[in-house]
Amino acid sequence: MASCKSLPPEPPPPPPEPVKEQWKYPGAWTGGNKAITHIVVNVDTQRAMLYNGEEEVGWTYVASGIPSYPTPTGEFKILEKKKDKVSNLYGKGYDADGKLVNSDFKQGRDVLPPGGRFEAAPMKYFMRLTNDGVGMHIGLISKPGRRASHGCIRLPSKMAPILFDHVSLGTPVTITGKGPDYPTYLKQSAERAKANAAKYAAAKKKQADADAKKAADAAASGTTPPAADPNAPVVKPAIPELKVPEPPPIGAPVQVKPALPVPAGTGQQ
Repeated sequence: MASCKSLPPEPPPPPPEPVKEQWKYPGAWTGGNKAITHIVVNVDTQRAMLYNGEEEVGWTYVASGIPSYPTPTGEFKILEKKKDKVSNLYGKGYDADGKLVNSDFKQGRDVLPPGGRFEAAPMKYFMRLTNDGVGMHIGLISKPGRRASHGCIRLPSKMAPILFDHVSLGTPVTITGKGPDYPTYLKQSAERAKANAAKYAAAKKKQADADAKKAADAAASGTTPPAADPNAPVVKPAIPELKVPEPPPIGAPVQVKPALPVPAGTGQQ
């Protein structure tokens, strides 16, 4: 008689795979008409979490400063709100013919060509975080999850108005992740400003030298009169002599043309 053997137990089922966190651009708002009382920005994940007290009421993608122009980390507050603002530093540079010559133009660093113009970059729904210009505002986020700005925190166009309408002056903003603290950021900014000033001076000198050479070449070719010597004596142009016809000699016969006859019926007398 065959012995009855028990079968080995079946192995336990594998644990369920963890649900992958979904972050669909540009963000989400679930707060209704609630105020945002605290914002936490993580420059590593490039996302900002929005809170009303302890309750999460939304989140948004952001684009913070690139490594050479980092966003400072630490504790900040909303210092100013301005719906329609433009940058006084960054924008686009055009030549005299309206052609774009510099899409990343910065005042005090770059030089416009003669007759060129500067077009300031828009910073709509601006919420200032520092006195030197760092803030949150609408900006291009072409690659969500990557740093892209000159230090500000760019927001998607659909999320920026929501933040703007639900924050107040003084709302705390915490910025976390890899980046300099604010004192280090200020030191780095001062060093960049010094380097930019040297670059600007060199560019201005190069442009002045080019203009001087162009003027000298034109004068040598005769296409442009040489510049007037300020020490040369002023020479007034000669006044042409007015010729008056001599009168006929005395006693000479004077030719008198006969008067034309008056047409009949004109009423003249």
